[in-house]
Amino acid sequence: MRTARTFRPKTGTELHRAWLELVETDGPFLAIPPLKRVWPQGIPALNPERLDVLREARPAFDHAWEALDIDPGDETIRAKYAEVRDVWVQTILRDVVGWRTSLAWGPDCAPGVTAHSPDRRISVTPQAALHGPDGIGALVSVVDKCDSLHATGTDGWAATAIDRMEAMLRGAGIAIGIVTDGRWWALVCARPDAMVASGIVDAQTWVEEPLTRNAFLTVIARQYIIGGDPNERLPKLFEESVAAAEEITEALGAQVRRAVELLIQAFAETAADHHRRGLRDPLPDDPHDTYSAAVTVMMRVVFLLFAEERGLLPQSELFLQGYGISGELDDLEQRRPRDGEESLDSTYLTWHRLLATSQALYRGASFENMRMPAYGGSLFDPDRYPFLTAPSDNGTLAMPVSDRVMLHVLRSVQVAQLKGNDARRISFRDVDVEQIGYIYEGLLGYSCIRVIGDTQVGLVGATGAEPEIPLTVLEQLADANATPAKLATAVIAWLKENQPAASPPSPNALAKRLAATPGDDADRMLRAVTDDDDLRARLLPWATITRPDLRDRPTVVLDGDLLVTETPSRRNAGAHYTPKSLAEEVVHHALEPLCYSPGPHQTADRDAWKLRGSDEILNLKVADIAAGSGAFLVAAARYLAARLVEAWIAEDPSNAGRPDLGQHAIREVVARCLYGADINAMAVEMCKLSLWLVSLDRDLPFSFVDDKILHGNSLLGLTDLRQVRTLHIEPAEHGRALPASLDIGGTIRRAMEIRRELASEVREFDPQRSATAKLRQLNRLRELTAQLRTAANGVIASGLRLGGKPGVILDEAYQNLAAAVAAAIPGDGTASDTGALDMIIKTGLTPTVATDYERWQPLHWVLEVPDVVVDHGGFDAIIGNPPFLGGQKLTGAMGTNVRDWFVHQIADGTRGSADLVAYFLLRAVELLRPSGTLGLIGTNTIAQGDTRQVGLDRITASGFTITRAVQSAPWPSASANLEYAAVWGSLGPVANAADRIADGMIVPRISTLLEPAGQVVGTPTQLAENANMAYIGCYVLGLGFVLEPEEAQAWVTEDERNAEVLFPYLNGEDLNSRPDCSASRWVIDFTGYCVICAARLRRPFDRVERLVKPERLRNNRKVYRDYWWQYAERRPAMRKAIAELDEVLVIALVSKSVMPARVPTGQVFSHMLGIFATDSVADQAVLSSSQHQLWAITYGSTLETRVRYTPSDVFETFPRPEPTDRLAEAGQLLDVERREIMLRRGLGLTKLYNLVNDPGIADGDDPDVARLRRIHVELDEAVMAAYDWSDVPLEHGFHTYRQMTRWTVSPAARVKILDRLLAENLRRAAAQQPKAARKAAARQRKLVVHEGQETLL
Repeated sequence: MRTARTFRPKTGTELHRAWLELVETDGPFLAIPPLKRVWPQGIPALNPERLDVLREARPAFDHAWEALDIDPGDETIRAKYAEVRDVWVQTILRDVVGWRTSLAWGPDCAPGVTAHSPDRRISVTPQAALHGPDGIGALVSVVDKCDSLHATGTDGWAATAIDRMEAMLRGAGIAIGIVTDGRWWALVCARPDAMVASGIVDAQTWVEEPLTRNAFLTVIARQYIIGGDPNERLPKLFEESVAAAEEITEALGAQVRRAVELLIQAFAETAADHHRRGLRDPLPDDPHDTYSAAVTVMMRVVFLLFAEERGLLPQSELFLQGYGISGELDDLEQRRPRDGEESLDSTYLTWHRLLATSQALYRGASFENMRMPAYGGSLFDPDRYPFLTAPSDNGTLAMPVSDRVMLHVLRSVQVAQLKGNDARRISFRDVDVEQIGYIYEGLLGYSCIRVIGDTQVGLVGATGAEPEIPLTVLEQLADANATPAKLATAVIAWLKENQPAASPPSPNALAKRLAATPGDDADRMLRAVTDDDDLRARLLPWATITRPDLRDRPTVVLDGDLLVTETPSRRNAGAHYTPKSLAEEVVHHALEPLCYSPGPHQTADRDAWKLRGSDEILNLKVADIAAGSGAFLVAAARYLAARLVEAWIAEDPSNAGRPDLGQHAIREVVARCLYGADINAMAVEMCKLSLWLVSLDRDLPFSFVDDKILHGNSLLGLTDLRQVRTLHIEPAEHGRALPASLDIGGTIRRAMEIRRELASEVREFDPQRSATAKLRQLNRLRELTAQLRTAANGVIASGLRLGGKPGVILDEAYQNLAAAVAAAIPGDGTASDTGALDMIIKTGLTPTVATDYERWQPLHWVLEVPDVVVDHGGFDAIIGNPPFLGGQKLTGAMGTNVRDWFVHQIADGTRGSADLVAYFLLRAVELLRPSGTLGLIGTNTIAQGDTRQVGLDRITASGFTITRAVQSAPWPSASANLEYAAVWGSLGPVANAADRIADGMIVPRISTLLEPAGQVVGTPTQLAENANMAYIGCYVLGLGFVLEPEEAQAWVTEDERNAEVLFPYLNGEDLNSRPDCSASRWVIDFTGYCVICAARLRRPFDRVERLVKPERLRNNRKVYRDYWWQYAERRPAMRKAIAELDEVLVIALVSKSVMPARVPTGQVFSHMLGIFATDSVADQAVLSSSQHQLWAITYGSTLETRVRYTPSDVFETFPRPEPTDRLAEAGQLLDVERREIMLRRGLGLTKLYNLVNDPGIADGDDPDVARLRRIHVELDEAVMAAYDWSDVPLEHGFHTYRQMTRWTVSPAARVKILDRLLAENLRRAAAQQPKAARKAAARQRKLVVHEGQETLL
């Protein structure tokens, strides 16, 4: 009897996925979670009456479309099509979708809504609009018949139909648009400050694909745009979809890391099997090569999936059957339940297919029914990692990877495992090139090591960031910590110190797992890992905290196997997805001034702009000197290609008919215009991958970019030929030292000739321009410059060892270098002796701290790209997002000598704790040609403190003009909680008539604070009158010093002598949160005690010895280790300054309120407090004023909405007024009345000033708040009177500055106050140190490439 077949109804998720799979999306289109929220059961079927209307209208349109498709050149048919199309579109929108009378059609549908091409020659307006009670809800653009709404414009504006709709939407402040030619329908969303998203459906499939038809025509209904629940409208759904898209991107990034880990496990298992059978080890000697190979395999997989799904590779049946991998996951998923997953361990079909496809793509393949060009590209080069394809001793593949492993590898990139066990299949048609780059950037912070003498246990943790711990360490921690809670705390503490980038569970979650009993199958699972009974017995107690790998086996790495581990750089690095929109914004404003002349740097009148010719555009040289995965170069390729298409059409209108014009333009731009560099070799490969993807043509080889995407440290390298010629980093005062046998002029001339030949699009059948020919030319170039590069490495190495500090010692080092180079490259025919030179290079380029690199690799721009630096005078533009590394971490991450090199050789001796971005900024400007432009983003510290002074202050002093800036804005990605800044500008002249834009506002000038500049120009100087007044509190360094008040009192009761070293411990949190600003804890203070004297106070000393000493003995600083019983920083100067005072003013160094308070002395002040050695109420008034607060916000730094108060940058530069009686009265009034309010209402400073600064609390709502506001008005006026500035109207109110809304003076008053304070600072500074000022000015050196270096040729 046949069993009846049952059909399970599809879930809402499956229904939404089914229709979305047929939508051609770009950007974060509608995602399943928000769709399920509104339509939990799926989108309902179209109303029958409306469906009838659609069916009746369709035949007329289909007939007109087919007629035009047959004869596209007939103007009568074209006019008829336009007429029928308009009727069809109106019928769909008005009667089927249901816009009814809300639909406005015609030229007056949306008055004033227009989008223009950059040169204003072409304008577009909407053909229709959806009107609602609050104005226009959506725009409609009806375009001519086309093959794709993503097709490049052919009318002289390269923007697509969707790009043009975006321009109209953004200009009008409308979020939703619809674009259609009748057949293709696009829904476009361009929310303010968000990336544009679009989805295209084909109306010709609306009969056979009712799900997509119903969904599309439902979501654009009137109620989901201008009616109904606002939370169910399209803008809200798109907003939620952005977060969903980011979640997928983050999930894929974590999964790819686990897949790489699994591949390496598979490699190690195969190698172990070879060892057991007495065969040679198939893996390379360097474990990092194995890691790089695994990453390369993953990059190949993603490239093939991306290219196949987008139709960028051959689409023949032979290719799909023999080479394609897009269907492999489905095949493996079908085999898994049928044969069992473990059966996949014994087959290797997918791995062999991947290797065969890689080889075919690299070398080409030709059959009767299929031809594949030799695409080339290092990604698929079988010789890069020969062990992947090497045969074993018996002739079979030595390194096979099972189908089981490949099942999980393919799953990791095709199925996103999201929260709530939601597994979402990914279509690579919906994934941007930039997203692919980000997914892989997370792999850069890892490498591979061989486990020696122990077994590593992989612990549970956040996906993709799980930790590992040696088994012996686990056992030792267990012996020392008896309870699960204590053991969990100890394990997490060990991980925090040894794997800071890992994300283990919380202590409670880990303790719960440790307390659990391993399951009955735990031992069976461990048998899949090892046959060693003793080892399994040791591993079994940890089964509950051991994570499973993707095959569901325990993650255990045995002695001799390979372990994926984080690199030193990952301890300080943070990778965040850079949305496509942000990269495009940076590129747009950096390159636009180069593409138009006159353009934005000549005039604000866009009608006067003129696009440059195609030859001029193709002659532009654009670089990202910290390229990462290449997101900014991809954006530059698209932008320049669009302008190039417009130029070609303007020069020859017949070009408009070329269907391949856009792709040809991108390939030309990639070949001629773009350059990148990165310190990480894998990042270089990822950047190449991104450029291959954006320029891929199924019939042509990959773009050749090996000569333009460079591997090396952009900050370590020579930029001037004279440095090579003189063998000295500072060549101005030195003569030629390079041996005469090295013809530097001739070598550079020949190198530039080769590079000019390389700068052309690859042509497969052209013997001079094929990928093979270009690779041969590149190898010849490298051979030609090899000796010069070695000598240049010596220049860097000789100086780097000494930190690049100018002086006699540095000159002696370069004299030794000259002798070593002469011996290594003799010109008289004698034998070469490279020993001395090799030793100089090895010693100088070996990092002095643990890094990712065995040896620094300098990037000598002048030798690598002489066609740019020498012949072109530098880059026309530098763009990008340099890596972030805080100034305090530079030395630990790179070494003292490297940081000193940055100070002396990049910043010309300008000292300060500057973040790494400042040095990238300086190097970028140094590499620009005299008319070059810049577009960089970084953290908002770029415009703050030392980072600003070292970076922006110096480049503007050397002639750089800031033309556009974002001072601080939230990162446009929900996955990252940080603030970024952006700066654009030019070394060339910028006309006064040109717009300068700060945070979206047109302003006369932009300061290095990245805000509208006042009339006074300069950087505040520390004033002698403020010396010895402001201090930072004690840096305790050891929680063992701190104890609760009850414990401190008990110790004093036990032994009165303990009172000598026990004090209240006031920190920033207590100061700002407790109503009386008192300390909540006490602290042991052995300042002034030798270890013998301290030991006499038994209780305090025992505690410090037990809890502090072990931590201190692991510290890098010797003084902290040697004096472990004392504070790390005891602040003797501060103690002396306040010794005679009963009270002082203190301020939290990080706070929202930026408000000092009066507290008693006789306590220990934390290093998170600033202490002012004064008890003057007049000083309290000044330091509590809006004037001082604005100065602190401006010249300190910010953390989100909190201000970091830096005494040296803020107080010591602040020109205080002379004290007056009115100031003293205002300070006294504030202190007394504020203290009474805080104590009566139980409010700390933060909560109190949150009320004061809350616009939602009116004066009538809270008398205390109103009183404090009046007191601050009086206080600010008293300060202005003390300066004799009462002519400035303060106009107090709620005003926003640096993203912080406060009760403060008006923006107009703020600009005047800051201007006058800066002028007063500069006046006092000039009076106090004229000689020092002149000396400092004399040290400044110009930040431009030497214009005369071509004379060396």
